[in-house]
Amino acid sequence: MISIVVPVYKSEKTLAGCLDSLLAQTYGDIEVICVIDGSPDSCGDICDAYAQKDARVKSIKRENGGVSSARNRGIEEATGEYLMFVDSDDTVAPDYCEKMWKAYVKTGADLVVSGFHHWYVGRDVKKVPSNPGIYQTDGYGADFLKLYQEGFLNMPWNKLYKKSLIKKKFNEGMSLGEDLIFNLDYMLGTDKISVMDYCGY
Repeated sequence: MISIVVPVYKSEKTLAGCLDSLLAQTYGDIEVICVIDGSPDSCGDICDAYAQKDARVKSIKRENGGVSSARNRGIEEATGEYLMFVDSDDTVAPDYCEKMWKAYVKTGADLVVSGFHHWYVGRDVKKVPSNPGIYQTDGYGADFLKLYQEGFLNMPWNKLYKKSLIKKKFNEGMSLGEDLIFNLDYMLGTDKISVMDYCGY
């Protein structure tokens, strides 16, 4: 199972679209963990409604603690062997989970990294890694640096993780760079990374 953690805060206008895209996945063995981080709008009600309609959705309400804290709570609640993060103002392609899962099955990688769509000045910019492939983390240097420089390692939301390899969660005391540190800590425990030239996020 893939557990998809969605931190939710002040996103009532985009939340339904996000959840609809997750529940429409062609890969059905998922759970969607909505962590409502003290959001003052109707996000809690929206998540509750989805949870009542679809047993794959969990709606968890808590006091505001920030996005890192919300993601950490989602990790704690996750029951799947694999983990993804999706922001509540984003949507994913219907085959997103399936493509990421198949990349894992085909390669046996400990981390799968994909490209993504980036809205910039009203345009949809498709960002794809220039060095897709399968990489051993031992001796990964130049390829790792290129991925970092191209902006594919900083965020948690274009990746498929193994939950069992998460030894350190997000640093809740940081407001900048905590995503990259989480990814670097995770990668220290990996042997192989699959980098895809696919954009489903």
